[in-house]
Amino acid sequence: MTHEELRNELSKSEENGFRILFDNYCNYVYAIVYNRLRNCADMEDIEECVSDVFSEIFRSYDTKGTFTGELSGFVGMVARRKTIDYFNRLKGFENVSVSVDDDEISSLKSDDDIEDIISRRETARKILDIILSLGQPDSTIIIQKYYYKKKSGEIAEMVGLSPEAVRVRKGRALKKLKELFIQNEITI
Repeated sequence: MTHEELRNELSKSEENGFRILFDNYCNYVYAIVYNRLRNCADMEDIEECVSDVFSEIFRSYDTKGTFTGELSGFVGMVARRKTIDYFNRLKGFENVSVSVDDDEISSLKSDDDIEDIISRRETARKILDIILSLGQPDSTIIIQKYYYKKKSGEIAEMVGLSPEAVRVRKGRALKKLKELFIQNEITI
């Protein structure tokens, strides 16, 4: 979901627009909050923090602004800031500086960057949706060529075209994809 799509939904119905935003980003926000608070908060606190994050997003989102950056970046930034504030409140560190040894940091740190994993999955889902929007046989050609690494001859048998036609359609489909990626603010 982009800022433009969200603004269009909000112009139709503010409640529905924010419901769509919540549905699209709930898992992303939950992953950020859980990853940061799992060692110091119980599940009730984590869920309360997720609620506070969405409350802050709904309160501070500029529905008429001209910002065109990544919506996921905005949501992630609000989630990280709220989580830090929540952590500080839980631990009573609101205005305290604490020195932490490298050994303590490495024991708290997970090898999995959950935020990065969720972000990649979200981007992959958007890319697949865009590829599928090309329709048949173009979407099949692109998926078989770039995901399954099939040759034009193999793809031609699958879609009932000649290998030359597959190559021509692939070229046209790639041009369409480039335009669609730009429209949807996806960079590869």
